[in-house]
Amino acid sequence: MALRESDLRVEMLVRSAPRVRMPRVLRTVVFGVSALLWLSGALWLLVHFAFPQHNEFGPLPNPWEPGLMRAHGILAVGAVFLLGWLAAEHIPAGWSRALRRASGLWLAGCTLVLVVSGYALYYSTGGLHEGAAAVHEWLGIAALVAALAHWLRSRAAR
Repeated sequence: MALRESDLRVEMLVRSAPRVRMPRVLRTVVFGVSALLWLSGALWLLVHFAFPQHNEFGPLPNPWEPGLMRAHGILAVGAVFLLGWLAAEHIPAGWSRALRRASGLWLAGCTLVLVVSGYALYYSTGGLHEGAAAVHEWLGIAALVAALAHWLRSRAAR
């Protein structure tokens, strides 16, 4: 079956579209900050739920919790900064080439909800805080699957 001229033009435009793969240094920074962010959150969950401290008045927070939460917050600021770069450069380039849209949308959606729920955790109390905590904890764990799916699909495409 022969390709029509319009199909050939579209294919040539897709091939000449900007490169989607991040530069090595930026990719290393994005992966590093993301991994440390996820790890600090996962460790906080572990010490909070699996290793609470006790005294005669009941359970107390684990002494590791404040430091892990500070590290997680600092890394989150860096991650939001990197998210701005990704939204300006990586996402539009990938979208224009129709590469890994499903995994990218899933990852971007997870990230957006994590950012909003993280701010809600910082600025809210009561029921909203509890709901944001549950969403942030469960989606934070699931975000690893979204990130790996997007990354592994990009490796398979090369």
